[in-house]
Amino acid sequence: MTERGIEPSGSHGSALSNDNDHLHNENPRAPNRSSRSNSSSSWKRYLACIAITSLCLIQIGISTMYLTTTENANYSQIMDLPSVQSEVQQTDGNTNNDRSSIDYFINITTPQPLPTLVHFDPRFIGGYRNQHMRFVAFVNFAVENSIPQLLLPSLRWGVAQGEHRGRDVPFDYLFDVAYWNERAERAGLPRLVRYDANVLEGRRRRSGTTDMMDNNNKSTTIACFNTSSNLYSGLDSGLLRNPNTNIRRVNIWDEIGRLDGYAHCRRLPPSSVGQQDQEDVGDEFTHLIAHGGSKGVGRLWADYNYMQRQRGKAKQNTTIDNRTITIHPEHLPVERTINTILRPSEAIRNAIQSAIQSSTTAQKDQQQQLRSPSKVLALHPRIEHDMLHHRCGRFMEQNLTKIFDHLRGECSHNAELLFLAVNIELVMAEPGSSLGSDLRELALENAIVLNRTRTYGMFGNESSVGIPMFESGSRTAENILFPEEQPTDYSKAGTTPRLVTSKTLGITDLVASIVDFFTIIEADRFVGVKGSSFSTDLFSVRYYMGKRGNYILGPEGVEELVGPPPSHSCN
Repeated sequence: MTERGIEPSGSHGSALSNDNDHLHNENPRAPNRSSRSNSSSSWKRYLACIAITSLCLIQIGISTMYLTTTENANYSQIMDLPSVQSEVQQTDGNTNNDRSSIDYFINITTPQPLPTLVHFDPRFIGGYRNQHMRFVAFVNFAVENSIPQLLLPSLRWGVAQGEHRGRDVPFDYLFDVAYWNERAERAGLPRLVRYDANVLEGRRRRSGTTDMMDNNNKSTTIACFNTSSNLYSGLDSGLLRNPNTNIRRVNIWDEIGRLDGYAHCRRLPPSSVGQQDQEDVGDEFTHLIAHGGSKGVGRLWADYNYMQRQRGKAKQNTTIDNRTITIHPEHLPVERTINTILRPSEAIRNAIQSAIQSSTTAQKDQQQQLRSPSKVLALHPRIEHDMLHHRCGRFMEQNLTKIFDHLRGECSHNAELLFLAVNIELVMAEPGSSLGSDLRELALENAIVLNRTRTYGMFGNESSVGIPMFESGSRTAENILFPEEQPTDYSKAGTTPRLVTSKTLGITDLVASIVDFFTIIEADRFVGVKGSSFSTDLFSVRYYMGKRGNYILGPEGVEELVGPPPSHSCN
């Protein structure tokens, strides 16, 4: 067995370089994508929203207490907020661009007249990490088909449950688009681009026996993407954006290209139809290629599971410290690389660091003898009521008292803070009628134990203070400011977009999941559960970021995870 099968590469730079070279060799497209500067004023006003978000939160202090050791150097490249100068110098020598400016964002997301993959579903479906898995499959489809661009406004993330179920939010509210694009091409991944009909749509003209795209004749060009609804043209936005619509039951692909004049929008990737770019369906032409989930769990979910099967079923056992450890195969290069260049937006990163800094400061005020920085133990117990009767629950210990008992010893040794990633509101809610009497009793007991832990800390009681617990999630997420999104162009020049909280937008649960996820990445140790996509992805990202101290919790106790985790499965 090679050393790489046991431990990740020692530094982010070398690991990313190796993965990128591997991925780039598998996908040798690398077309010339010199930037174009033309863009509409409405887009500048829209992009002003993003700049204003950053400016409003820039005064929040950035804690670097957890980013000073060699082991954490990988993670620091994801969560740090580097200076404009240092960031720009990483962009192929283009040092004249100011990363914080709107013009820079416009420039780095300007499309080229090249195949561009469009997510035709109104949003990715599932919880946060299930959406991420579908996003990975979407990107992988682009890589496999040599599609160099993803249409940014079609990538929307959704709220899966609760009173705001069905709400969605643009990709760029949640993630750092510039950071991705600065690294995507040399990593062998597609760029994220804006929609520009002047570049991506056109009409055919004859040159001898060859069909060519005519970008000059725009008088009657039919656009395949609707900028008002952020959906493929011809789709029923009233139906698909209705929170009462179960989009798992709608075959959206069948609706694409059905309207008169839109047949050319139902385009397949070149590799799907041989050497011919697409069937000649008329004079209209588009660079857009529609792809998505369609009915049921959807194609993206099936594609992601297929990617996991490609990791191979062979597991290897090794002996470490007289223990037999199972080593699982690493992920495909595409997924490994995505995990290194997809980071939260600046607003969310600022909020995460501020929350950690505040919690650490408050804890040290109570215990002055503690050294700096504090050692953080993160726990994702998955004890919300919906999981108590879920089929994946059989892999998990669902009694919080027993969970804490399992954490005594190695896991909690020298831990000075407990970060609990759990939906407090759902755990504290009155158990519903869908739970049997035994599960209702368990839910009530968990709520009592959780409340005592919030008061006295883990292992604490009325006479002895335990390991202090801090929460972030919803408390942090609900106050993060975002521009108030408008479905149409910002038509009034000079109008300043209004900033609102995630709570106002109805996306607090989604943002809270992102906050919890990246807070846990920063922890010194992490205890997660099998059967949870959230825990499984955390094990993966922490492994590729060089973060050790990962443990799987089950009914029998806690086991240290060496290497990448097994594929997410409830089987």
